Amino acid sequence: MKPRGFLVLPGSVVLLVAAVAFHLSKGLRVARVDHPDEIWTLGAINRSFDQIIAFVLGEDNHPPLYYMVAKAWSALVGLSIPQVRLLSYGFALLAVACFVVFHARYRLISLFVPLLLLGTNPLFTYYAATIRPYAMVVALASIVTLSALLLRERGSDRSRPELQGDLPMIRTIFYGAGLLLGLTHYYGTLYVAILLAIDAIERRISRSRLPGIGLFSLLLIWPVMQKLFGTLERQAESNQWVNVLPFISTLNNLLMGNFPVVVLSRQPAYLFASVVFAALVVAAFRPPRSHRAGPSQPSPPPFGTFLWNGPEALALTSVRPLREVLADRRIYLVLIVGLVYLFSALVDLAMPFSTPYYFLVCLPATALLFETLCQAIERRLGIWPALLVLAGVVVCQLILTQQRLALP
Repeated sequence: MKPRGFLVLPGSVVLLVAAVAFHLSKGLRVARVDHPDEIWTLGAINRSFDQIIAFVLGEDNHPPLYYMVAKAWSALVGLSIPQVRLLSYGFALLAVACFVVFHARYRLISLFVPLLLLGTNPLFTYYAATIRPYAMVVALASIVTLSALLLRERGSDRSRPELQGDLPMIRTIFYGAGLLLGLTHYYGTLYVAILLAIDAIERRISRSRLPGIGLFSLLLIWPVMQKLFGTLERQAESNQWVNVLPFISTLNNLLMGNFPVVVLSRQPAYLFASVVFAALVVAAFRPPRSHRAGPSQPSPPPFGTFLWNGPEALALTSVRPLREVLADRRIYLVLIVGLVYLFSALVDLAMPFSTPYYFLVCLPATALLFETLCQAIERRLGIWPALLVLAGVVVCQLILTQQRLALP
């Protein structure tokens, strides 16, 4: 996937971004019942800043940054549900803009596929017009994920010195957005901690471990405060309404938050998406046909080949250094999402906790993985089958979005 030049925006990209922005505004344009969580949030931010900190310490099970931002926003535009909902819409547009800024320099399919998966996601569309922190979480997770990938790509390409000049700025963006994400939601804290742990092994984002240790230390301040001065245990128990079967329901929640598939469902939209997803996986993971060696250097085998070849591939990867395995962008993204799922499943064993919207933190990574699968289909079957799969998933998500916006 080679860059085409930074921030080159053809007319088709502008039209796509406009269509996604219009779609994300749907929750602002349809009549919706005020959600109890929105009313609760308005009550939380109808305080001074120091009172908000004390309130969140005792009454919420997540960090306070969103409430502080919403307080500042309400001071500018007013304290009403339609006005504060605009803040979430702004964060939704920021997430879209992040993909344009970081991905517009690649082939158009590398922008269209993840942007459409992200922009039509039912939960993301719903929270793009809801007074809750999840649009902010997706926006910050997009910045963190895309900046991390750019740092890993440029940091490993030392043969091009012209790409190294802006690495300090991109690192500042990564660590700054990581801190903000961790202070917005505890799943954001988990997500950033996973990225830092991987980079402690790779050292491709930063050659020094000190910035990662510093960021992780800062992320620990709020949970320690909530443990010492708040009611963290009692707030964790407030999720008793959550009813999940560990691992299976946890996987359902992950999929419902990120991709229109669930393990078991009677809804036609989910059943259709499950068939599409199965065909997608088979097409993407099928080993490519043997071809004549050309004059150019053969490309490395796709990620699906490792999965398809089974024990032989496992033996191959077991002798490769861990850093070399993680250097594959696809494995890197799968590992991030997989570790978020594994942590959630283990917590669900002790106390049912996970919900689909917690997993929205993984939506940017999932969108990028979907791009990889569509590219694999394009290489094997051509552009039209890849576009057909993309269209099927997008239509399915639009149907589910309509259903979600019809609910309270």
